Order: sequence, then C-alpha cells, then structure tokens
Amino acid sequence: MIQPQSFSVRRRNTGHWDILSKDGARLFRIRGGPGRYLAMDERQHVGTTKEFKTIGTCMSYICDELMYELIIAVGQMPSEIEAWNV
Repeated sequence: MIQPQSFSVRRRNTGHWDILSKDGARLFRIRGGPGRYLAMDERQHVGTTKEFKTIGTCMSYICDELMYELIIAVGQMPSEIEAWNV
C-alpha cells in the first residue's frame, strides 16, 4: 500500500527546486523556466518526467503523488474494480 510521505521543498536558484524526504534524499526535482518546467520523479529510480507551464502546477502534481491517502471509513463498503480497468 502506498503511504503518504513527509517532504520539504528547497529552492537552489531560479527555476531549480528540489523536493526532499525527511532523511534528505531527493524525491523530485523541478527544472526549467517560465512556460516550461519539468518535474522529474527520482523515487526508486522511477525516472518519470512531466512538463508543466508553472512551478505551481509542478508542485500540485508532486503533492498529489506524495500526499495520496487511500482511506475507507469504518462501516463503509469498499468498491472493487477489475485490475485491467486501472
């Protein structure tokens, strides 16, 4: 199961940001300039790169990845879907 992660954001210089885990390992990096920023996933050598227009949209994507929580309330019936549909 995916667990949410604690993280911090460090700005090195203009257009150059690092998103770090609690222990200081780099999880993501953002590189670029106005209109073209790249969010690069560095968790466990995933190597995924996505392009966004702003740093804010990069951070929305990164926060969504790192803060995802799968929660089912007590008494709630879970819904299931077939694996091919994911």
